[in-house]
Amino acid sequence: MNRTGLKNVNATQDFVEMEKDIMSFWEKNDIEKKYLEKNKKSTKHFSFIDGPITANNPMGVHHAWGRTYKDIIQRYKNMQGFEQRFQNGFDCQGLWVEVGVEKDLGFNSKKDIQDFGLDNFTNACIARVNKFSKVQTEQSKRLGMFMDWDNSYYTMSRQNNLYIWHFLKVCNERGLLYKDRSATTWCPRCETGLSQHEQADGYEMIKDRSVFVFFKLKPSEGKDENEYILAWTTTSWTLSSNVLLAVNPELKYVKANINGKTVYLGSDGAKRLNIKEFEEINVNQLLGREYESLLDIPAQKGIEHKIVEWDLVDAKTGCGVVHIAPGCGQEDFELGMRLKSDIISPIDSTGHFTVGFGNLDGKYAHDVTEEVIDDLERKGLLFKVEEYEHSYPHCWRCHTKCLFRLEDNWFLDVLKIKDELKEQVDTVKWNPAYVGKRMLGWLDSMGNWMISRKRFYGLALPFYECSHCKNLHVVGSLEELKEHAVKPELVDKLDDIHRPWIDEIEIKCPKCGEKVKRVTDVGDCWLDAGVVPFSTLNYLENRKYWEKWYPADFITEMIEQVRLWFYSMLVFGTVLEKKVPYKEVMCFAELRDENNERMSKTKPNYVKFDDAADKVGSDILRWNFASASIGANMRFGWPTLEDVKRRFYIQLWNSYNYFVTYAQLNGWKYKDFNLDKVTNLMDRWLVSKTNKLVSDVSSSIDSYNIATASRDIEEYCKDLSQWYIRRNRTRFKEGDLYALGTLHYSLMTLSKLIAPFTPYISEVIFQNIVVNLGIESFESVHLADYPLANEQKIDEKILKDMELVRSITSNGMKIRERAKLNLRQPLCRAYVNVKDPELSQIIKEELNVKEIIFSEKQDLGENMISEGEKENRITIDCNLTSELRNEALINEFMRRYKDYRKSKGLKVGDLVTLYLKIEDSLTKKIFEEFIKNNFSVFNAKSVVINEVDEVDIEIEVMDTKIGVSIN
Repeated sequence: MNRTGLKNVNATQDFVEMEKDIMSFWEKNDIEKKYLEKNKKSTKHFSFIDGPITANNPMGVHHAWGRTYKDIIQRYKNMQGFEQRFQNGFDCQGLWVEVGVEKDLGFNSKKDIQDFGLDNFTNACIARVNKFSKVQTEQSKRLGMFMDWDNSYYTMSRQNNLYIWHFLKVCNERGLLYKDRSATTWCPRCETGLSQHEQADGYEMIKDRSVFVFFKLKPSEGKDENEYILAWTTTSWTLSSNVLLAVNPELKYVKANINGKTVYLGSDGAKRLNIKEFEEINVNQLLGREYESLLDIPAQKGIEHKIVEWDLVDAKTGCGVVHIAPGCGQEDFELGMRLKSDIISPIDSTGHFTVGFGNLDGKYAHDVTEEVIDDLERKGLLFKVEEYEHSYPHCWRCHTKCLFRLEDNWFLDVLKIKDELKEQVDTVKWNPAYVGKRMLGWLDSMGNWMISRKRFYGLALPFYECSHCKNLHVVGSLEELKEHAVKPELVDKLDDIHRPWIDEIEIKCPKCGEKVKRVTDVGDCWLDAGVVPFSTLNYLENRKYWEKWYPADFITEMIEQVRLWFYSMLVFGTVLEKKVPYKEVMCFAELRDENNERMSKTKPNYVKFDDAADKVGSDILRWNFASASIGANMRFGWPTLEDVKRRFYIQLWNSYNYFVTYAQLNGWKYKDFNLDKVTNLMDRWLVSKTNKLVSDVSSSIDSYNIATASRDIEEYCKDLSQWYIRRNRTRFKEGDLYALGTLHYSLMTLSKLIAPFTPYISEVIFQNIVVNLGIESFESVHLADYPLANEQKIDEKILKDMELVRSITSNGMKIRERAKLNLRQPLCRAYVNVKDPELSQIIKEELNVKEIIFSEKQDLGENMISEGEKENRITIDCNLTSELRNEALINEFMRRYKDYRKSKGLKVGDLVTLYLKIEDSLTKKIFEEFIKNNFSVFNAKSVVINEVDEVDIEIEVMDTKIGVSIN
């Protein structure tokens, strides 16, 4: 500490270590706790709900993107004085966690779990959640997040699960809950069905062997006995369960002779298969005709096979005829149900064929393709095999290739309330706007919500289905469970309402009095997250409190959450209160690597959060995320982060260092400075620019345009460094009170303005130039108030004039470039359309010309070069005199001399004895004259010419060598 009160700044600061020091400062001084309590008595409040992060693994950098946005908004609102809830959330149940625990334990099937013991497995899942929630909490703190960590919500909590019970009871009372048998997308490893919304991103491009198969038509009156119909499929295993063949009456069909067979197929298919000779037929000739089963197996006995019409058959793929197996696909199932056809379900929960399928019995469905193809070929029923690349569902959690299986599941009839859901969507402000259209599109394409899973660790569905009278009773609370329980005392002893403990509770059927067990299914994990706006706000216990915070003013998550968390909350809000749980939603796109490839934990391109924070620091990560466009995928890589560090972080740090250096050097004191007495044009410009920035940034954040705010700040920091500081170097060196005071005002404002974005560097700057100087009573920048723009300090004319000046000087630099004259070469005059002498002086100094002449008409002469149009037009006289050349020589030398001093580790103010060795007499004379009039620029005690034999370096300037040494 020196007499200014400012601490020295390390010009080569290790920012990662700096952040760790700041974390220690926050912890030592309870800054986070004080931050959380800052606005407890405020009359205004802002409601935010944290979308729960899955507590299943350490965070990757993609998690840091969304968490950065959340923290920026909450910090901003906190500095504005809004009371808030700072409740972090952890997603704790479902396949995410189960698959992780199975990997830990080396399990590969449900049987492994059952052998291990369901109680042990559930406890292992809970232990994993507890472990990684702690890890993620520490990582989030390292990111710079301030949250009420001790009050985080966990979706596995009793309260959260009981709130879902209440919701499901309401759904049942409204007629929205039902059980149905359907052909479900099925994971054979996890042995559970998967819902439409969670599976939407679970598709992967794969190559399958598609087959074109002859189905023999049964003879009918007047028909050839050698007739066949050609059908196509990519899933050979489903041919065992074929019941129907479908054609589309809107398409054209033909008859052809193939290998001695009379074959019917689609016209486009015939052309695609290079069948040269065929005749068109009326498709009605095919409808209703029966055909023989491909396989002589028990499962096919007594099945009626016939050709039916279906408008989903298209001409683009296959051959215009689709094989239908209602037990092996949802669309097939729906068609079969509509036509009341037979349905064959061929596989068990592990994807293996059940008994009744001949040679396929006990075999894994995805492994029988070659066997089926060989069998068809032996029978003469195989026309062609093609490799076919297509998008196919895989388990979203374990990535196993899915199957389709007939199974009983529980559904919410969301189609019944679709119009209500869409009405609620229209009340939300979506950012970007297309996200709202995406939500409406999802609501138009979705099916009913399959909420049950054939798994173990998750919400225990409170459904008690009586096998005696078929009554379904949905329990809505523990009190209700106890009321109906066969042994009420067991309910009191329930420490955990997960399986297997909840399964021990039987109830008496309210309708017939028989004992009823709970269904063994657990709930979709998106029920767990969807209930959060109710369970975390004490909806059932404290209505007034809930009304204060519901709906949330703002939520933000990745775009995929449209059909996941946003959708599930929308359903909960609409069913329970006919009111969506959020007012405004901000979505961001996907984080990718530098090659635009999706990041994945299974790929080498995955970046752990800890690695990134340790390498570049959290502030730089945060700034990178904050300045990204939310509507486009972000490419993440180290060169990008280094660029962020260079163009923003280091530039800001250098400006801060520059101020402290010259404030210390000149003994600057804040109390001597009065912002209202600023008169210098550059100072007035910076004050205007600063207040304009505060206004613009606040407006952008209020609209959740974080990238715009970030870019405005970054541009301002560039102007501060490369325009204001550079233009005022002489004033700083001379200790000008108002130059230093205005720069301090700018940095002090900036420290608070960027606090929500980059909490670490803002704290460092604030501590040194505000706290250490006793300017404000706030202990931390994060306890300070967010800057308010002083509209009276915004001089639009100055801002416009300076913009014009910079445009003119930019054009002047283009002229120098064209003339190949660097800036150290003075020029005699320039002509501009600017009358103001202060503005002209800036142009003169910026372009290193001796004279600025006002001229509306700029005539060209020899070596007179012009650039620009109208107001920003400039003409420069590029003729060089000997005096101008000599001055250029000195300028170039001074630049090299300053670099030489830096290489020796010398700072501003370190005085030396400078020795020059100049052999050329004319050059020596030029230097002697310059030293006499400009001695101070050398930062030297004395300058000695030609009194040294050996020099440290030789500087060559304009074909002249000058030896240099310092002592």
